[in-house]
Amino acid sequence: MKKVCDYCNSQYDDTLEKCPNCGAPNDNVRKATGVPTTIEELKKWYTDHHLPPEETTRFFIGKDIKEPKAFGIYKDDSGDFVVYKNKANGERAVRYRGGDESYAVNELYQKLKDEIARQKGNQSSSRSSSGSGRKKSSLSDKFWELVGGLIVAFIGFCWLAAIGEFLKYIAIAIVIITIIVAVKALLNPQSNKKSIAKYATIAIVVALVLGLLGRFFAPVNKNGYYNIGGNTYYSKDDSWYAYDYLSDDWYYYDDIPYIDSDTEYSDYYEGHSSYSDGDIGTSFTDSDYYEDNFRSSSDSDWDSDSDWDSNDSWDSGGSDWDSDW
Repeated sequence: MKKVCDYCNSQYDDTLEKCPNCGAPNDNVRKATGVPTTIEELKKWYTDHHLPPEETTRFFIGKDIKEPKAFGIYKDDSGDFVVYKNKANGERAVRYRGGDESYAVNELYQKLKDEIARQKGNQSSSRSSSGSGRKKSSLSDKFWELVGGLIVAFIGFCWLAAIGEFLKYIAIAIVIITIIVAVKALLNPQSNKKSIAKYATIAIVVALVLGLLGRFFAPVNKNGYYNIGGNTYYSKDDSWYAYDYLSDDWYYYDDIPYIDSDTEYSDYYEGHSSYSDGDIGTSFTDSDYYEDNFRSSSDSDWDSDSDWDSNDSWDSGGSDWDSDW
């Protein structure tokens, strides 16, 4: 959709953060929950994610550090926000200097997230190297760990998504994986046949239980768009939502759309990701209602992968301190 700039009246795509003509910010752009936009918010984000002291990470928020090997952001006496990197030789490279605090904070924030990911990658590599000399697990142990891990992962994914809609597919996947792994294990003459049979049986039973639960929790109607009586609806887990043409948005429909007694709701199904009414400007998943009631709760932990384990060690010496950023 197009937006009219509040400052210069030019039209531009409402997904852009700024007006391409005059540079005015677009206040309607939705931003991921939890992303810091001020120095104080970035400080809180740093603390909330349990990161090591700044002397360890070498990320200094709100401080103008002169020492070599330092990333930082601060507000200078003129009111400008400065994002900088002090190289290994003490030379300073300024990444940004200007009055846009949100932009400045985002520059350091993205660099910090990249560094966290790099540090975590180093931790994983160290664990793999240290564990390479350990005694190898038995074939039955590996089989059980694999199947158990897959079951837990699938159940977790199912719980976060639409539980009834995915359980039956998870059950099928568990059965297929179990059969493949069990056959490969049985072909090995050194394998413990009784253990493999026991673990495979447990996995199949779990799959059957998940399949039955899937049928029980599955919504009666498919999730997606329906065109009923000339109106467009969206069904999500058997709750109905209708489109308001005047406000170009969706709202909760506190009823069940009426259909003829000799028809089924599946007869009116338009699909999950598309709809036939060309007069609709906003899809259900892009609507304010969806943003407020479905997406915000799941997005609140979108950057949880940046949490730091206190048992891990941070090695800032491995950073590239010779580049400008």
